[in-house]
Amino acid sequence: MMKFTTIAKAVKETGLAYLGGVSKSAKYMHSQLFSHQYTYSFYLAPANTSGYNVCSHSTKECRLGCLATSGHAGMEIMAGNCSRIKDSRIKKVRMFYEQPEYFIAWLMAEIKFYQKKAIKDGYYFSVRLNSTSDIDWQNVKISGQTIFELFPDVPFYDYTKNHLKFNNMASNYHLTYSYTGRNWNKCEELLKKGVNIAMVFNVRNEKELPAMYKGYKVINGDLTDYRISDAKGIIVGLKFKHIANKVAEKQILNSCFVIQPADINCGYANVQELVAVL
Repeated sequence: MMKFTTIAKAVKETGLAYLGGVSKSAKYMHSQLFSHQYTYSFYLAPANTSGYNVCSHSTKECRLGCLATSGHAGMEIMAGNCSRIKDSRIKKVRMFYEQPEYFIAWLMAEIKFYQKKAIKDGYYFSVRLNSTSDIDWQNVKISGQTIFELFPDVPFYDYTKNHLKFNNMASNYHLTYSYTGRNWNKCEELLKKGVNIAMVFNVRNEKELPAMYKGYKVINGDLTDYRISDAKGIIVGLKFKHIANKVAEKQILNSCFVIQPADINCGYANVQELVAVL
């Protein structure tokens, strides 16, 4: 059984450069710029690609189009090197399940480090634990407490496809429910309770997002990833992000998961907006 002592020693013991960090992707850099947030996050190998399933409610479409194959990971794949980032994310998942105390101790040490850094640099601090996973952290206990209880002054947020997570949520945990193309009834049920819904639209830029969808206001969810300050009961519109596998990308774009601009449920502020996206 491994025992965590310091971040530096953990890096040396595991061969991992880090567990997580701040501004590790474009979307978190947006949060830093527009929401003045240092958002700590980490990436795990999604679904069951590591041998352990970290996405209990994943769908065929989200597995095909997972953002685990975009960004730096996508560039690595396009360059013909598919192993470095993927292997590190697999290693992190296995550590979480096989060396949980070590993983959690490292996670807590990094949260404390970046929280202090945020204060020093004059930024707000938040944590997103599921960048490419959907673990129910409310069921993960550390000496009888959840990570939310251990850091009561830290705001946590995530996206999820698991509607059960909305039961008995921690007060410092914010969740946005994800539309799958097949769960509109559950989406509408949660919208009426003030929960926000993330939906992917096939638009070239955020300005082409509809103003409404099925009567619910749509906001630009790509301006910042920080969801806690969003209004309640609205749809968080996200532009479709390109992935390395172009065959899979075409399948997803034509699936029920992605909303097309000409969808009759999309409402635009004026005729010119509709014409612009067609």
